[in-house]
Amino acid sequence: MFPTFTGSSRKGRHVNLSGQKAINPFTSTSWAPSTAAGASKTVAHAQAERLQRQQERERLRAAQRIQRTWRAHRSRRNLRAERRQAVDLLYTHRPGDTIDVERRTIEATPLILSCYQVSHFEDQQRLCLLARDLLQTRFACFASGAVELPRLGKLGRIVVASLESLDPNLASAQVQVLLETIIAIIKARPESVQPVLGNFYRLLGRYCHSSGSTSPLLDLIRIAVRTPLSADNAPESFTRTAYLEFAVSFLTQPDLFLFEGNIATFAADIDVDCLSDALAAGLLANSKRFESQVDLMWLLSHFIVLQKTRKQLVLHSRSLRVLYPLLAAISTDIRIGFAPSDLKASGEARDVEEAPQPSLPPYVSDKLASLTDRDEISGLLEQFTSDHGGTSASELEDAGFLAGYILTLVYCFPALSDDIRMRLFLADIPTRRGPLPAVKFFWNALSRSSIFSTIAADADTVLTVLRQRPASETDSPWHREWRTTLLFLELYIFVLRLTDDDDFFSGLSLSAGVGDSGSRLRSSALNLQDLKRLSIFLKHLGFTLYYHAADLLGSAPSTFSHHPSSSVAPFALTAGVDFHVFRDLVSTAMRMLYERDSRRPFLPQSHWLMTSKFDMEGFLSAVVLEEQRVREQGDAGDEDEEDEVEDEEPLVSLSSTGLRLSRQAQMERISRARKRAARDTLRAAAGPKLEILRNMPFVIPFDIRVQIFRQFVYLDKNRRRGGNIDPDRWRLWILNELGIHFMPTAEGTETLARHQAQIQRGKEFHDAMESFWDLGEGLKEPIQITFVDEFGITEAGIDGGGVTKEFLTSVTNGAFTPSQGLFVANSKNSYYPNPCDMDQTRHTLKEAQVAEGSEAWNEAIAHRLRQYEFLGRVIGKCMYEGILIDIAFAGFFLLKWASSGGASDTYRANINDLRELDEELYQGMLRLKNYPGDVGDLSLDFTTTDQISLPGDPVRTVTRNLVPNGEDVAVTNENRPLYISYVARHRLVVQPYAQTRAFLRGLGMVIDPAWLSMFNQNELQRLVGGDSSEIDVEDLRSHTQYSGVYAIGDDGEEHPTVQLFWEVMHGLEDRERREVLKYVTSTPRAPLLGFGQLSPPFSIRDGGRDQERLPSASTCVNLLKLPQYRTAAVLKRKLLYAVKSGAGFDLS
Repeated sequence: MFPTFTGSSRKGRHVNLSGQKAINPFTSTSWAPSTAAGASKTVAHAQAERLQRQQERERLRAAQRIQRTWRAHRSRRNLRAERRQAVDLLYTHRPGDTIDVERRTIEATPLILSCYQVSHFEDQQRLCLLARDLLQTRFACFASGAVELPRLGKLGRIVVASLESLDPNLASAQVQVLLETIIAIIKARPESVQPVLGNFYRLLGRYCHSSGSTSPLLDLIRIAVRTPLSADNAPESFTRTAYLEFAVSFLTQPDLFLFEGNIATFAADIDVDCLSDALAAGLLANSKRFESQVDLMWLLSHFIVLQKTRKQLVLHSRSLRVLYPLLAAISTDIRIGFAPSDLKASGEARDVEEAPQPSLPPYVSDKLASLTDRDEISGLLEQFTSDHGGTSASELEDAGFLAGYILTLVYCFPALSDDIRMRLFLADIPTRRGPLPAVKFFWNALSRSSIFSTIAADADTVLTVLRQRPASETDSPWHREWRTTLLFLELYIFVLRLTDDDDFFSGLSLSAGVGDSGSRLRSSALNLQDLKRLSIFLKHLGFTLYYHAADLLGSAPSTFSHHPSSSVAPFALTAGVDFHVFRDLVSTAMRMLYERDSRRPFLPQSHWLMTSKFDMEGFLSAVVLEEQRVREQGDAGDEDEEDEVEDEEPLVSLSSTGLRLSRQAQMERISRARKRAARDTLRAAAGPKLEILRNMPFVIPFDIRVQIFRQFVYLDKNRRRGGNIDPDRWRLWILNELGIHFMPTAEGTETLARHQAQIQRGKEFHDAMESFWDLGEGLKEPIQITFVDEFGITEAGIDGGGVTKEFLTSVTNGAFTPSQGLFVANSKNSYYPNPCDMDQTRHTLKEAQVAEGSEAWNEAIAHRLRQYEFLGRVIGKCMYEGILIDIAFAGFFLLKWASSGGASDTYRANINDLRELDEELYQGMLRLKNYPGDVGDLSLDFTTTDQISLPGDPVRTVTRNLVPNGEDVAVTNENRPLYISYVARHRLVVQPYAQTRAFLRGLGMVIDPAWLSMFNQNELQRLVGGDSSEIDVEDLRSHTQYSGVYAIGDDGEEHPTVQLFWEVMHGLEDRERREVLKYVTSTPRAPLLGFGQLSPPFSIRDGGRDQERLPSASTCVNLLKLPQYRTAAVLKRKLLYAVKSGAGFDLS
């Protein structure tokens, strides 16, 4: 057997290439040469040599490639030079020579096609020479077959490339020839230039931009634009591609001056329906073809003007399939461009939001704004309905599609949103049953939709319906039905703002589909049955949107986007309508119906309750646990939230000093809004029941909510006071916490001193503000009051709660006097902030020669607003301590309390609230609304007059705009509902804005605004002043405390006089009982949860045996001092005399 495969048994040679002698590695020592090191050096050397040889081979191959490339380039260059010489020879002739042009084109065409280079100037000249010959011979060389027809496509690409390199202003002759050539090529063989249509329309756009509005090339460029779009022998696919490239490559270019200046000429050759179809079918399915949002804006602007020019100045319904997606794609940029100015609260008198000053190019802003023109929406609605079938199914589909477009308009143009809604409100939409007001049309579409019937029938199905949202499309039936819902809600909220109670209730008795032809508002009213169905639908939907918000939003609440192209925008039903906007719309409509029902009931008593959705036995404890969890979770983000609130500037009206926010500032505001939305979502996940109480409190019975409110207050006291609710125990705790036990320190003493004050009689409000302003939120803690009479003598007394009550009631009574001027009362003696106060303050400062904007000016304004804020704290303190005050607030003002704690400010001013503010103004608005003649004869405009002088002084007024340039906008029969709405908004919201905001800021410092949002206006009044229902004598009796002779002994029997007292109380009329109650407690109403909640408790003490002595009372401790009368008749006579005469210590 051979050891190798060679067949030889000889031992092979072993060659040592290392250069080292063989050394036994086991005998080497540490100081001997290392054979391993030598071997490594040899291997490394061999590798280096191998690498060097490889690099040499690569250099050789590179040199060979360079040589081949150079030889090929030289050959091509020489070949081009030869062919250029041949072309030049063809076009060089002596005078008298006979020229066969057709023959020359046959020879020159292949030569030029093979040698043409766009960077070679002389090639441009040769191409133009060939183009002239081709035009002269009408491309005979191609028609005869002498030149292969496919070469026409290459010639077209060369001509387009040449045109791209030419400036029409510098080489107009060449451009003219080449344009005529490419037009002829397209006519002859359209599909040959299809690969370069995009480049072709781009260069035409560049020519239109650089040529200005007039150019000798106008007709030629127009023909060039038209030719691919209307080629006779072109296949349908080519035409569709041509229209698509026309839109993508031409209409997206900015400032096409020649095109825009001669739009009628260009539009005459363009089929806008084909353009719409091409965009809808191809472009919108692949929006990545756009380089930027700016391209989309210019495309939209040019599309609008083409559409209006071709469709006689009114948008056609077919174009909605393009307009809606395009608007949606750039809605955020348009909204920012047209956003009204956000102005500071300080500064001169305000009247209305500033007119939009778009930061967009003038042409773009003009065309986009034209979508909201006066007759645009009305004409669009008529065209839209007439272009579609009258079947019920098509109406539903059309309504959903139209709804998306209108909603996008409302979102894109916030300053014009009311005008858009007004146009829609005034429109009659033709249907197969005849024309219907827009409100009724969309109500019918909504009420027949599947989501409405499903949700209205069962509240448990809402979550399932909402989760059925298709993920891969945005124009599914699901989306269309929801868009119909959203537009109806937008429009119906607008109508409710304009509708007074007479119009609203007159529609309750009408049958479905029937309207009052005498009034637009009445014809738009829903009947009672429809309102029941709508309120049930809103109630079920709103409940799910709040209670299951965390489930609907998933695990990424911060991914909301106002941009419809965002891939992570849950419930982006249309542009600008994300989950929170959707929910706010539902909530606003629901609240407006509920507020109207709570003011003047028209629905069944328990209609709004949803107690079956909760375990009511454990509801109170469950809500308390959620409150604690949410508070713990929110503590970490409170500081950031406060910073955001401080950074925000309030949205008020037009000011002469107002500045427009920059785009960056607006984007930062949007970012802050998204962060707040994410934070609210996290809180909603931690407290779904709290979300219901905050935004839909009416689904829970009122008495349960009052118990929750009192429990929240108790928990807040317990948390702030370290478990020491009793004032004396809290004071001791403060001393111990801030010092050594039973050894008060200066810090502890100082803390308690800040909660103590000496108050002079007659100056309660002034002294209280001086003493307790710096406490801020610390006013929640127990305070200690010492009264000083007018002579400076300290009144004796120990504050066991009674002095504090007297102090608070004295402060509130003093603050609401006319001399303070902070609040004014209406005809029903209900109070609201003085709307003219800030104007009067500024006027007074000007009269005193105080420079506007100076330190003294700013301090005076700030001090006045601090008075409102402090009064808000005092009212909050009364509610916090359960002290009832005998002051009634106007309902519209209380609505602002309730709306201050929701996710957004849901208060909407309307004409019905105007009645509480000014009955005379309300009646004047009603007369205007019902005026039978031409309102234009009254010479009214969109301005209003505000009084700025103090009462008693000569009247001084100032005129302010209700809309931008309101003095130039006449009030007409059509826009008078909007005028009335703006007057109400100005009087109820804009004019008293600063005063109301300051008061609510102070109130919210003591009472969490979220707690206030649990109640409506009537319930809040009961919370502040007590229950207005009939006095329950037995409830009062069971919670009365007795002292002195009247104290109940071991036998448990009441004193005979006490028994007589209760006998008399039972026999009194409710009015007289209230007078007795007010005489003792300073308020004629009982606490909401009964007299067990009265603090201090109702008490009776003996007042001696003198039968002629009158009863007396100490309201500070709710104490009645009752003499020991022997008969009920005497007791009743003396008691009523004391009550009616106001007998106190003096008469007793």
